[in-house]
Amino acid sequence: MPWPSWAGFLSSTWHEVSAIDLQAIAGYLQTGQRRCFDARGRPIPCPGTGQDGELQKGLPWPSPRFEDLGDKVIDRLTGLAWRRSADLTRGPVSWEEALAAVKGLGKGWRLPNINELESLVDADASSPALPPDAPFDDVREAYWSSTTSAFEPDWAFALYLDKGAVGVGQKPGRHFFVWAVRDA
Repeated sequence: MPWPSWAGFLSSTWHEVSAIDLQAIAGYLQTGQRRCFDARGRPIPCPGTGQDGELQKGLPWPSPRFEDLGDKVIDRLTGLAWRRSADLTRGPVSWEEALAAVKGLGKGWRLPNINELESLVDADASSPALPPDAPFDDVREAYWSSTTSAFEPDWAFALYLDKGAVGVGQKPGRHFFVWAVRDA
């Protein structure tokens, strides 16, 4: 919702300041959640709850959201290109191994940051928490990001795609899957 217009005094002249749409500037996205739940996790009707499933705030997702180009998929919401196979290394690896694996692809492929990974999450889905039209193969439960934890720099953020939740994993001790991304 735009902020209201207001007039202000500046340099001996009144200026009208137009309303701004913070959503358009900030570009936050809808979560995809379409259902509402009570405190015990039981589905309930959404009207009047004030929950995300009722309000659905944020930028709407395009339809179709994904463009399947064979070995890569373009996310029309973010403009990112994802490898169609969501398991680059054919198994979980350490964080350093994940970085090396995507670097080996060349052509701009990289390990996604945590915001890029989280942009794929559909909050109305689980196991995997992906939109229903997501055309990916080999989707696994947890993925490394390229984002290091500022609190513990030997840990990196990970996306638990089975739950759609962000967590962390110790870089040398944990093994997660690798999903490559690049700018489209």
